[in-house]
Amino acid sequence: MSGWTELTVAKVEAGLPTDMGALYLAWVEGNPSKANRLTEIVAETVVLFREAVITQRGVDMDEDPTMIPATGYRHAFNLAVFNLGMEMGVQFAPEVYSLFVQANIWLRMVQTGKLRPVGKETEAVGGTPSYRADREGSQESE
Repeated sequence: MSGWTELTVAKVEAGLPTDMGALYLAWVEGNPSKANRLTEIVAETVVLFREAVITQRGVDMDEDPTMIPATGYRHAFNLAVFNLGMEMGVQFAPEVYSLFVQANIWLRMVQTGKLRPVGKETEAVGGTPSYRADREGSQESE
């Protein structure tokens, strides 16, 4: 189905930054009980992104439970890597936290209907997040 892509453990492993990939292998070797943890993190991330899309009316969900909206792939990937790193005890540079925030903003925009992640109208609805002052009780005149 157009507009959907698969997030898999293999894609996350292949996309890990070089230093984090080596840390991950050492972490799994030192913690054999964590061997399936990346699989669990990727599955949780896929469910999180699919559930955000389900909140919108009129979106044709891909029947494959491993598929996520292509527009959110980068955010889902970053979220999976971030969660893995946090679990491994990786000390991220402050800039990396912005990737976590951006993923959550994307999810919130989808959940609130401000962003349509798949379909022919894939775009922001009503522009980027905006804030409007409460005019009730305001002294302002137009």
